[in-house]
Amino acid sequence: MNAGTDAERNLGLLGATGVGVGAIVGGGILALAGVAFATTGPAAMLAFGLNGVIALLTALSFAEMASKFPESGGTYTFSKKVLSVEAAFMVGWIVWFASIVAAVLYAVGFAYFALVMISDVWRAAQGSAPEWLTSSRVVTGVAVAATVVLAIGLMRKAAGGGQWVNVAKVVVFGVLILGGMWAVVRQPADDTGAMLQPFFTAGFGGLIQAMGYTFIALQGFDLIAAVGGEVREPAKTLPQAIVLSLGIALVIYLPLLFVITTVGTPAGQSINAAAANDPEGIVAIAAQQYLGPFGYWLVIVAAILSMYSALQANLFAASRIAAAMARDRTLPSPLSVLHSKRGTPVVAVTVTTVLVSVILQRCPT
Repeated sequence: MNAGTDAERNLGLLGATGVGVGAIVGGGILALAGVAFATTGPAAMLAFGLNGVIALLTALSFAEMASKFPESGGTYTFSKKVLSVEAAFMVGWIVWFASIVAAVLYAVGFAYFALVMISDVWRAAQGSAPEWLTSSRVVTGVAVAATVVLAIGLMRKAAGGGQWVNVAKVVVFGVLILGGMWAVVRQPADDTGAMLQPFFTAGFGGLIQAMGYTFIALQGFDLIAAVGGEVREPAKTLPQAIVLSLGIALVIYLPLLFVITTVGTPAGQSINAAAANDPEGIVAIAAQQYLGPFGYWLVIVAAILSMYSALQANLFAASRIAAAMARDRTLPSPLSVLHSKRGTPVVAVTVTTVLVSVILQRCPT
């Protein structure tokens, strides 16, 4: 059962890649682009590019291990196969808890951006929005509701169903990039070059520092290995999905960083100064600079979709890690129970969802 039967393997290349794209694309660039620009200026593009090379080396290692041991559990399974049950026990608990914590953060992020959008729409229509709309209690409630809705989807179907959120997210980022590229084409070449100078605002040390801050923005492909037992033709599909998901992230991130730098900087400011003033909002500020209010709304929509898809990916992976551990009795065995018809680990999904919801109730928002 560990290796997965043909009936259990219902994820193709699109579904497996979707797990990685859901976890990687969006949240990292929206949260960390400002930090990178504030640290090293336009060289943030190079920082992300070099991190992409390092991440690719890690991804290739994961791809090799995943194709060698095509079972759900990811790093837990790898540790069990090549080290010992004791080591796997520690690794399994750590990666399961890490996925739960990541799910908590993405649930809060989704709730926050969703309520920001609702507040802005309400304010535009009525002139003001009620304060309770963005209160911590409402944020927590929306975060828990989103978690439960996604958990129900994961109980009904592997990966929670279709890939519409990932497709929509990639489309939104594509519009942001294409709009920026059009603005670059219409801008004098001298102005574009000027926005890239100085390229390194803090020298080589600043570049290394920015790489350290932003490497996590390219993490998430490991979640594909965590659901390896549900992937068809795993020896071929798992490596392709892992590398493809990382490639999609870089194809989105690098052009987006370029347009933010060259046409998204407010007049009279450098990109590192603008990012230092508002690191969390630099992507929205840039998009509004070259696309107007439409750009701001695109970034809000991108944030909502990114948080939602990352929450889904982490719930998916965490439940499969828990089920794999339960089969080995490193977690209570009932967590390995599968739905009689759908083959989904309903108990593992339920327990993971309950833990995420409890932490959401306890953590400040």
